[in-house]
Amino acid sequence: MTDHQRRRAIAGITAGATALATLAAVGVIGLTSTASQASTPPAEAARPTAGALALSPSTDSAAMSPQAAAEIGSIDDIDNVVLVLADDLDWALFREVPRLAALQDEGMTFTHQVVADSLCCPSRASILRSQYIHNHLVISNTSETGGGWPTFRDSGAEADCLPVWLQTAGRTTALFGKYLNDYPKGIGTESTIPPGWSEWKVPVSRGDSYTGYDYVLNENGRLKTYGSEPEDFLNDVITTDAVEFIGSAPDGFFAMLSVYNPHKPAPVAARNANTHFDTVAPRTPSYNVRNANEPTWMSKLKPLTPWKQGQLDDMWRQRAQSAESVADSVDAVMAELERTGRADSTLVIVTSDNGYHAGVHGLSNGKRTAFREDTVVPMVMIGPGMTPGARVDALTATVDLGPTITELLDAQAPDWTDGRSLVELMTTGQEPGGWRTAALSESMGRSVPGDPDYQPQAPPMFSALRTQEWLFVVYRDGEQEMYDLVNDPNEMTNIAASADPALVAGLYSQLQAMRACSGITCRTADSIIVPGVVG
Repeated sequence: MTDHQRRRAIAGITAGATALATLAAVGVIGLTSTASQASTPPAEAARPTAGALALSPSTDSAAMSPQAAAEIGSIDDIDNVVLVLADDLDWALFREVPRLAALQDEGMTFTHQVVADSLCCPSRASILRSQYIHNHLVISNTSETGGGWPTFRDSGAEADCLPVWLQTAGRTTALFGKYLNDYPKGIGTESTIPPGWSEWKVPVSRGDSYTGYDYVLNENGRLKTYGSEPEDFLNDVITTDAVEFIGSAPDGFFAMLSVYNPHKPAPVAARNANTHFDTVAPRTPSYNVRNANEPTWMSKLKPLTPWKQGQLDDMWRQRAQSAESVADSVDAVMAELERTGRADSTLVIVTSDNGYHAGVHGLSNGKRTAFREDTVVPMVMIGPGMTPGARVDALTATVDLGPTITELLDAQAPDWTDGRSLVELMTTGQEPGGWRTAALSESMGRSVPGDPDYQPQAPPMFSALRTQEWLFVVYRDGEQEMYDLVNDPNEMTNIAASADPALVAGLYSQLQAMRACSGITCRTADSIIVPGVVG
């Protein structure tokens, strides 16, 4: 029985805690994972013409029976949106969990989803505001270093972001799980509910929340303490709350299930502890191999010892077990949509705030680099109009989620937003005219000891331009990296010093334009045609 069939089989489950219990009983929760890891993720594998929608023969809409086409439905049928946002879930780990990998057979996969910053709080601020980092200026995870929830709130961004736009249009909104790092902060802020949220179930114990136990939830303004019993496992609690909301909210809702998994320390549900025994850190071609012409910050790194590689394998194994909880959450959401008859009117988006690396390019573990492991993340959309097995290779970005969700729910994103709506791309599978030729990732802040994302091996601040063919990085000190993604998909040979000077100058010019853009100018800067780059 496939995972899709299992979900269909449990359509009669009741809401709330019963959902997870029933899922476990029928064997959906806690499936053993034995999938191997491919050397390159979908985003960099051999690909069709840029922007094309690649359909397997069995799902080509032209070959579908009328009944099959009717079952897919239309994007116009979408009344509700559920965003399942994982924490530090990269492509390799996504593919390591069979139930997550199988989602690609159920919906539309976006293979080039680029994050605005491979760091939790800046990335999440970009999702909520549909702005690049240089515009919302939440540059780190903590207020002390220029980021965190206090910076987002004090700048006024919190009062004018996605949930507010949706609520203004009459939509019911809900957040379950992680909000922004450094929330709450300050005396009397534990019961704070930010503007725009109709339902609010968010941890206020911050660091403790990452462990999965012994945390405090702000449940619509009331604080509730949870302990260390199996039923207190945070991912299960917030998933249960989300399922209850999906079962009772009026049509026209937006639910954000923002899980902490598999972020370190990668909490594992007891039912998933006996999985992934054979899992190791991805042995891609770049694993424990130093880059040619590597930048200065990488040249100072020490080689990975056999002991360190073993440590990375242990860490990765636990991350895989932790990621099973993300699959649990998706299963529970899909089951409740089936039970309530809302599967045909609800779009489910599964993605991550940023990626993660372990051992690639001789690096230890972490994120914050411009490499694809950190900045190109999984995104699958399941629901009306989303052809099962479809794959979209056009460049998309986290800043696109806001304009896309508002358009789907008949709301309005402000003109000052930097992102693009994906609705036409979702509908046709083809890039609209003037679609972006490049996506921007930035790293403008720093992490310090005590930050859950503190990383001693973090690179200097940088701006990075990612096209279908090139990765171009400029560090704050002016040093450059450039990788040929067609001939060097694992980004192992820096050719910045040897590439065609006209091409380098063109990429540099577009990067500078994107670093300075705002609103509509971003949608001009990201579609510049650089000589020598295939559009």
